[in-house]
Amino acid sequence: MKRALSRAISAKNDRLADLRDVLLGKAEPTFYRDTLDKNQFNALTEGLNAAQKISVKHALSASDAAIIHGPPGTGKTTTVTALITAAVVQKEKVLACAPSNLAVDNIAERLLANGLNIVRIGHPIRILESLHAVTLDALVEKNGDYQLAKKLRRDATGLQADAGRWKRAKPEKGEKAAMRREAREMLDEARKLESMAVEQVLNGAQVILSTLTGIDSAIFGQRQFDLCVIDEAGQATEPAAWIPLVRSNRVVLAGDHQQLPPTILSNEARRAGFGTSLQERMVQMDSGETSLLSKPFAKRLDVQYRMHRDIMGFSSAEFYENTLLADRSVAEHLLSDLDGVEKTDLTSTPVTMIDTAGASYDEEWDKGTRSRKNEQEAELAIQKAKALIEAGLPAADIAIITPYSAQVSLFRDRLAAEGLNDVDLGSVDGFQGREKEAVIISLVRSNPDGEIGFLAEQRRMNVALTRARRKLIIIGDSATITADEFFGRMLSWVENVGGYKSVWEEM
Repeated sequence: MKRALSRAISAKNDRLADLRDVLLGKAEPTFYRDTLDKNQFNALTEGLNAAQKISVKHALSASDAAIIHGPPGTGKTTTVTALITAAVVQKEKVLACAPSNLAVDNIAERLLANGLNIVRIGHPIRILESLHAVTLDALVEKNGDYQLAKKLRRDATGLQADAGRWKRAKPEKGEKAAMRREAREMLDEARKLESMAVEQVLNGAQVILSTLTGIDSAIFGQRQFDLCVIDEAGQATEPAAWIPLVRSNRVVLAGDHQQLPPTILSNEARRAGFGTSLQERMVQMDSGETSLLSKPFAKRLDVQYRMHRDIMGFSSAEFYENTLLADRSVAEHLLSDLDGVEKTDLTSTPVTMIDTAGASYDEEWDKGTRSRKNEQEAELAIQKAKALIEAGLPAADIAIITPYSAQVSLFRDRLAAEGLNDVDLGSVDGFQGREKEAVIISLVRSNPDGEIGFLAEQRRMNVALTRARRKLIIIGDSATITADEFFGRMLSWVENVGGYKSVWEEM
């Protein structure tokens, strides 16, 4: 990251300097590149909705930088896959990156299904097994030069062993030294052949994929790319994003800066601005009152294919200016529409919030995890999971999400004791990009002082509230959480969609 930033800072009179100035707002981006003809474009974007097609076209036309802003469930990865495929059709060399291995693998699987020639950089143990055949290691192993290099190494090892052995007959003067010299020459030749094998594999790839910090100069050399696509860009620290940028003629950032931000453990780093991703900063440049941009970087996707429209409603209003639309295929779907699921109060409505105010569901501090838990909330959440299962919903279609690690540990023990190991469980951060038919959220915080800690991170709550497809259940203490206006608005939304219940009704 430091090397990438240093290169960007020192760049003069070259493409990197131009790109840097655009990304810093010192120069206006341009959007006049030639794109595919109409028939090619329509063929490559078949099945995409209007906003997705506009985003692909906008990104293809960018000479410098563009953003595909993908709110929850709007098919961002599908759009990114179409963009990369279109760029390959235009004979562009593409570098596709993301902050995490899982996000990189997600794109790789889509591109592989599209028939593209890809190479996945990274240690195989961190890569999905389905992609092992397209890892750099596996592809190099099949290369003819690499096979020859392996033979040379075996022969060199044999020579070195022979040179070290004592023999009955006295060797000729200099014979052992010659054998060792020949072994060194064979090893040098093997190294050259191995490097050639890597070069051949990388040169033959239409798309190279890696995590941002996995881009290693020892592998990439001086290689440059026509297009760099960074997925989940809202979760990447800006210094990490510059690692691929110094190798790229132009960049497209795909992600949602209204969901999880970059993970920053250092308060000093957070104060210095490392918690703001490159995508978020560029969107701020788009919308800022001082913006001089005649054409914005970002295009937003607006049709979501995950949630019932009532589940979507609060997120759309709070984070996306009420612009999200629920596709007809999901707009009114409920758990009770699924085969084998009985129609009950829980399964025939999309949203339920159980308010524990006044019921003494008090939070506790867990010394071991240095986190908070709420045993009564956990018990209530498990009751609701069991009620859904009794109504016919498979346990594997249910997730329990909570922001606190102590509560996760508590749920893990309780679920195991109840034999509910198939119920998915995790923190909010672990559920970004995932979905379930039913999601139960335990907010944990319940205290007389209205303290909500990092529940106040609204983007984290945006993630939690948008994981459910057909049923969202929220358990929390309104007296505590509504000390924050965000949760006051959330409570109003729950009431408006008819989802509010008091815990006293449950009792």
